[in-house]
Amino acid sequence: MNSDDRDPDYLYARQFAYDVLRRLLTDEPTAELLVYLRDEGLSLFPADDSLPAMQSALDAMRDDLNTRMLKQGASDFEALHWDFTRLFIGPESPPAPPWESVYVSRDKLLFQESTLNVKTFYQQHGFHLPETEYEAADHIGYELDFLWKLSEQASQELDHEQAICERITALLAVSSEFMQAHLLAFITPFCRELNNHAETGFYRQLSTLLEVFVRSDYKKINELINLQ
Repeated sequence: MNSDDRDPDYLYARQFAYDVLRRLLTDEPTAELLVYLRDEGLSLFPADDSLPAMQSALDAMRDDLNTRMLKQGASDFEALHWDFTRLFIGPESPPAPPWESVYVSRDKLLFQESTLNVKTFYQQHGFHLPETEYEAADHIGYELDFLWKLSEQASQELDHEQAICERITALLAVSSEFMQAHLLAFITPFCRELNNHAETGFYRQLSTLLEVFVRSDYKKINELINLQ
């Protein structure tokens, strides 16, 4: 594939998308983040006519946010905050478990072989979780964060090179390998649970946005590095 056939602007767009997704799936939402997404952020996702499901999800998420007072303490905001907590943390067993091992291990338990494999993959590519962090390495938020860090490195390389170089291609190849081995192994059942159990339209539509974007990105980066 010649450099003329490649789309360097997409590298910046995917970095932004992974940044938003990692934030939405790692921590409880802040009012500031939700206001930003409502007013601007959701419109910056790399959706086009070939991905109507993604655009529909983005529109529905914006519509949901437009109906809410996004202010700390407001019941509309607290409903979103509670939906995140209930879905991914507890107090009961979370109905949309955010850990890869729950979906790919025979016993559906945390801290299984897949967790160690994810942590090892991180370390092989210079990504280390804080020593004080007790969350499992295969939490979907961490997996998205890893892909964001790789995409950030690719964007930084692009700032200097102004074209897709060998280093960027290598970073995309690492992303593709990780997605195939890990994120894509559980993205569908995770998003199904998220869709089935979310009480707010925002998180219900996030399930669609997440799966459509990740699968689209996997296809796109493989096209960019000419693996398909």
